[in-house]
Amino acid sequence: MAFKSIGLVLCYSLSIAAAPTWPSSMDELEDIMMLNTGYRARNFATPVTPCGFSANGPGRITAAEWVRTAFHDMATGNTFTGIGGLDASIVFELGGDNPSPDFDTTLTTFVPFLSSRSSMSDIIAMGMYTAVRSCEGPIIPVKTGRIDATEAGPPGVPQPQNSLFTFQNQFARMGFDTTQMIAVVACGHTLGGVKSANFPQVVPAGSAPNDFKEFDSTAKFDEKIASEYVAGTSTDPLVVGPARAAGRDSDFKVFNADGNATISSMADPATFQSTCQAMLQKMIEVVPASVTLTDPIVPYDVKPVALQLTLQAGGSEIQFAGEIRVRTTSRPASQISSVQLVYKDRTGGSDCGTCMISATSKGTAAGFDDTFSFYEFSSRILSRSSISAFNVLITLASGGTELYDNNGQGYPIQDNVMLQAPQSCVVGNTLTVTAAVRSPASSANLVLSLRVPRTVITPELQTQTVVMTQQSTAGPYSIVTGTYTLDSSQVQTTKFDLVSGQDVDSFKSTGDLGTTCEPLGS
Repeated sequence: MAFKSIGLVLCYSLSIAAAPTWPSSMDELEDIMMLNTGYRARNFATPVTPCGFSANGPGRITAAEWVRTAFHDMATGNTFTGIGGLDASIVFELGGDNPSPDFDTTLTTFVPFLSSRSSMSDIIAMGMYTAVRSCEGPIIPVKTGRIDATEAGPPGVPQPQNSLFTFQNQFARMGFDTTQMIAVVACGHTLGGVKSANFPQVVPAGSAPNDFKEFDSTAKFDEKIASEYVAGTSTDPLVVGPARAAGRDSDFKVFNADGNATISSMADPATFQSTCQAMLQKMIEVVPASVTLTDPIVPYDVKPVALQLTLQAGGSEIQFAGEIRVRTTSRPASQISSVQLVYKDRTGGSDCGTCMISATSKGTAAGFDDTFSFYEFSSRILSRSSISAFNVLITLASGGTELYDNNGQGYPIQDNVMLQAPQSCVVGNTLTVTAAVRSPASSANLVLSLRVPRTVITPELQTQTVVMTQQSTAGPYSIVTGTYTLDSSQVQTTKFDLVSGQDVDSFKSTGDLGTTCEPLGS
């Protein structure tokens, strides 16, 4: 009963979570989490869809491998000293306690999502949420802000041959008491199984199809790991079979630690789901004491996407383009008649004519639990008056309206430093970036976030700063340019910011630039 109440409280807290204010440090991870299919899909969930799938063939279940990666990364943490936890130290720990190729494959799959706004440790936590949800499990709330380790943590991942006393001490170090230990093991072992290559004393070679023995009878996130154990019909190789004689029946040792009380309660489907929701969230929140986690990611009702101001030839006008993503989970797109931006000039006033820009339908996307529609816009505004913020006005087919003002702050946009994408390009390995910097400033820095290969699977993120030089002027702007020679692996993967004083045009991608730098013209 105690576990059920934890799950219910958690569900309630999610339902009343405050709407996020844009922009947020979690915006990139929110996209990765929410956009599984359709327009602008990030495709993070593709490797675990459907639940039992693995691109690596039989004897592999990718969803189970993602869950296992999160546990093994967290498992060396010490909540007494505040050292370690879910910090991506596993990238330095492959082999030894982590002998399986599962971890190599998982981390390699995660690398394309690594950026200055999505640490590998946050991506590993996102992998837990994604794998569980893809397999019909509960929504695991994901907080962000994890910082990646730069070296291996101490050994200490639980092993099948350990005694119950050792298991209890190891889980206590992680922050789990005996009841929670039982729950975490059950929640982690509802997916996947044991490979003979990793544990031949548990699954002898040739004793199971593809030398792989599943933990329970279903390939989804459900209570069968518990209910079959309680009913005496378990086929869990860490409960029955050769593991018993070899002293490697770790699930039996753990489940029986409190006389089967906890595992018996988890045989109930609802209790299993709510318990796992609470325990797996607790698991991915075991982080170093120096880390401060954010609130959980929740979807925006309205989110600006790919906003860009671009100075036009002669400098008297600016093109303002981008998209507005509208959540349509509870109010379908068919009920939306129009989407408009109502904006303020650069001083916060109304020196902008009608001060309204219309957007048109562009595409739809979906996640596990939400749907979205995108509306694109492009308009020219005077550089003299420009823009500082906007609200989004949605007119419904019924005639009603909804105004979204970003929690009373408006959606901010600055015009003091702007990427000039048409004048920027990547030719071969040479990156050329051009920006417009508003007077009285006349300089800017190009700050690159580079993925640099190293001896472990995941690259290191390194920052390089290039001082941009003034080339010309256009209207109230100086045109500045910076160049940098990229490694061939960085041509499509580099993110960069343009910085002038306190103003930043941020998180741009070399993959979005063309191969020709066009002249601005006069």
